[in-house]
Amino acid sequence: MIGNGFAWGRTGYIIMEEGELDRSTWQLRVSHYLVAEPSGRAVPGRFTLEQAKRWIEERESEADSG
Repeated sequence: MIGNGFAWGRTGYIIMEEGELDRSTWQLRVSHYLVAEPSGRAVPGRFTLEQAKRWIEERESEADSG
């Protein structure tokens, strides 16, 4: 199940929570994060929150220098 999503970086990337619903509390137990490009296309792979942030920052840095 996908939970909340939030913008990260300067160019429109989105980090989304993914996990399982805890049926006793009705809260999402986040197991990993997904990344969507500014176009809306999902990036392959699963990330920790820090990995997702770093992945986006690296892509934006490459775009700035390239």
